[in-house]
Amino acid sequence: MAALQAAFPGDREGAEPPFLRLSRGLLWPPVVGELPGWNEAPEVGPGLRLAATLASPPEVVGPPAEAVAAESLAPPMRFSQKLAPSSSRPQNPRWQTLPEAAVRLRPARGLGLPGVAGLGRPPGGGAGQPALGVDDGEASAEGAFVARSAPAMAPGSPPAPAAVDRGLAGSGWEIPPIRWGGSLGYSLQKSSSGSANSTSAQGVFANLNASSYIYAPWFATVSGRLGITSSSSNSSSSAAASGESSKSNNLVGGGEINMFSSSRFPFRAYFDRSDSRTNGTFVSQDYISTRFGLTQNYRSEDAMKSGSFMLDRSALQTSDGRRDTVTALSGSYSTQTGPWQHNMNGRYSLGERQGTGEMARLIGFNTSHNANISDNANLSATLNYFDNDLRTADSAGGFFTSRGRYLQLFTYGSWMPEFEDLDDLPLTLNGSLHYGSQDTKFGDVQTTAQTVGGNLSALYRFSRNLTASANSALNHISLSSGESRVLTLLGTNINYVGNPLTIGNFSYNWNVGSNANWQSGSGDVPASSVFGGIATHTLSRVYSLADGQTLSLSYAQALNVTNSQLVGSSQSLSNNLSANYGMSFGERFSGALTGMLSDVYTTGVNAQHYRNVNFGLLGQGQLSQQSSLNLNLMFNWTDQTHQTQDAFGLPQTQNNQQATLNGSVNYSHQRFAGVRGLRYNLLFAADTRLRDDRLYGNFNTEQQDRSRLSLTNRFDYSIGLLNFRLSLVNNEVGGKKNALLFFQVTRQIGSY
Repeated sequence: MAALQAAFPGDREGAEPPFLRLSRGLLWPPVVGELPGWNEAPEVGPGLRLAATLASPPEVVGPPAEAVAAESLAPPMRFSQKLAPSSSRPQNPRWQTLPEAAVRLRPARGLGLPGVAGLGRPPGGGAGQPALGVDDGEASAEGAFVARSAPAMAPGSPPAPAAVDRGLAGSGWEIPPIRWGGSLGYSLQKSSSGSANSTSAQGVFANLNASSYIYAPWFATVSGRLGITSSSSNSSSSAAASGESSKSNNLVGGGEINMFSSSRFPFRAYFDRSDSRTNGTFVSQDYISTRFGLTQNYRSEDAMKSGSFMLDRSALQTSDGRRDTVTALSGSYSTQTGPWQHNMNGRYSLGERQGTGEMARLIGFNTSHNANISDNANLSATLNYFDNDLRTADSAGGFFTSRGRYLQLFTYGSWMPEFEDLDDLPLTLNGSLHYGSQDTKFGDVQTTAQTVGGNLSALYRFSRNLTASANSALNHISLSSGESRVLTLLGTNINYVGNPLTIGNFSYNWNVGSNANWQSGSGDVPASSVFGGIATHTLSRVYSLADGQTLSLSYAQALNVTNSQLVGSSQSLSNNLSANYGMSFGERFSGALTGMLSDVYTTGVNAQHYRNVNFGLLGQGQLSQQSSLNLNLMFNWTDQTHQTQDAFGLPQTQNNQQATLNGSVNYSHQRFAGVRGLRYNLLFAADTRLRDDRLYGNFNTEQQDRSRLSLTNRFDYSIGLLNFRLSLVNNEVGGKKNALLFFQVTRQIGSY
């Protein structure tokens, strides 16, 4: 240090030499929950700190006394830096060097657990129990803030900033930061169902949201919502002389807790209660939705075992007094022992609908076990069990009950000899054993059946084009009537695939095959044999229309001939034409338009004519910086005409047609009509398939009467903390066309 003083003399006698300042510092502000700010901390006396000090042994003569005295007065050289807070809140923290603390050992009894926020001081801590190498306000490895002794100050240096006491006095704990917010709003909606019914409703609502953590963020995070809705509605009907009015007040809200979310065993529990009147969607009856559940996951340290458990319950209480509940339990577990990989899954769901009396109880369990014994052999086993108990309403106002229980055990194994190339023409052997039990009941009619059997098959590749296979099976069938059958099946198949041919710009592929099967007789069932042959060919071409646009065309034709000793012979000719138009605009947008036309004409036994038309529209991406489009629509039409016989044995022709539309189109614009803050969203959704998803355990379907077609136009506009929403919904529910006009204004409060 004497050398430094000589090299950098001060401006006046006795002045301290200049010191090297490395950067700025960052420290926490005195108020809990605020973010640190960059700040220029006062420059104190320490200069560069050497990593080590070279001291002379006692027997060696030391330096002169004057040098020792000068060095003892100068602060040690320090290379480390830290972040210090600014004196005023708006400024950011700055890197700077701070006074060096005297190093002391901290007694073990002074260690304390972190507080509620993970920042509490240890009980009994203070200057008398400093921590080794930990500055004031600095977190230790356990996450607790510890005290330290006063720093050693160089002569003439300004005093260091006073430490900030953040813990609760005398407790070492503190309240964690709470993020809160909420909203106040008003909604108005008018709806009409067909031309007979109309409803108008208005309401006000208030919500308060909050989130924080318990003990430390890694331990548990919590969030909650509490609100109240007050609404009044008026409905009128052309069939009624006067309208009806109603008022309701409902308490809504919910909460969620996540524990050990970053660990191997995260836990989550939640509760939610919502009111359909504030959703802006059309429903046949307003409802209150209550849902709660929990999930628990587990994973071992070596990641060889994992499991999960889920409980979920949902209840809908409609305005007309009906109640719809769905309860589900599910779990899974997987592990690996040696070469075996085991997986198990189970689910239980119960759906009940008061008012109609409908009920669905579904139980499912399955396991799978797979092992690669070697590069040439593998084994697998599966178990499946289903128990379904259904009670559905029929058209006559009664109930139709059915129950089915199914148990299946299946084992499978395959083997092939060692080979280095497909040209080695390997042989593949496959075998399986199975057991099945079926117990069904439709109304008052109940039947049971059990099946035990096995099969063995072999496939040999003569060349890349020619393959042949043989199979055998033995099955024992027992029926509830006491009848027992043993059936034996022997079969063979040969198939030849031609090499692809190029005809101009077209690609041509073809293949032919034949099969023969024999089944033994048992009881009243005589032995029979079935012979068949098939020939197919395909012609396809790909066109490059423009940059990023392609068109693929394909035509396939197949002829299938079957001759059964018991039933008779049949001939089937099928024609399939498919097209695919794909387009892309760089990396922003890609889409495709697909179409397929199928025609199958069958003569002889089971004569019929089947036609199918299918169109698909797919696309996703950005149309511009402010707009995006997502398409996923599928249209399917089928027409089947077949010959049957009436009660007198006379031929009769039946025709069945069905058309379905499934998918959605979503277009959004973030700055509609060039107005900042105005967002537009167009959503078209279609699902014309008739089914009741909620009764069978689908929680995402909250409406009892599912919408088949729906078109939603929605505008959202924000001015500061004010949010406006205007939406027009047209849909079809239960065969009726409906319209809904919805307006809502919301004022946000807080920062949540």
